[in-house]
Amino acid sequence: MDRKLAEHVKTDRLLLRKPRVEDAGDVFAIESDPETNRFRPAGPMKSMEEAIETIKEWRDNWSADGCGYWLVVLPETDEVIGITGIRRIYWRKRDVLNLYYRFSPKAWGKGYAAEAAAFSVKVARKNLPGFPVLARIRPINTPSQKVAEKSGLKRRPDLDTAGHKVFALGWEIDMVNG
Repeated sequence: MDRKLAEHVKTDRLLLRKPRVEDAGDVFAIESDPETNRFRPAGPMKSMEEAIETIKEWRDNWSADGCGYWLVVLPETDEVIGITGIRRIYWRKRDVLNLYYRFSPKAWGKGYAAEAAAFSVKVARKNLPGFPVLARIRPINTPSQKVAEKSGLKRRPDLDTAGHKVFALGWEIDMVNG
């Protein structure tokens, strides 16, 4: 990718930062929580080792593509309350930016996911305009669908798969993969 996203940024209320291996406990707390993973096909994360490997993969995304997932931190307390961001994936024979957001239940209902996801989409469109942004969401996960819409993604039934509704922005871009 031509441009690199900032590894540490601030939204109106949140700090978004590139994960570190030392964050494995926070990542595991969010990704292993059965409530936050109700709609995740693989289910909750099972071990700290998996959290560490996941963080390494996310850091590899940053190194390879200049973008990736951020941890969402409350600046006033330094508490990690979620994960958000975009990373490049290959889907439907093209490179796209997958929008991700998962938050601790104690952060639900405060607009943090919508704020962080909308910021991620805005930054992606500004810095990586040649790539569509999409979110693939389980049909029963209505809260996540609302976050996708609030982030600026549009419902795209023509892109749905058997297990996911798709929300996208910029899918029409005639990309040149290189």
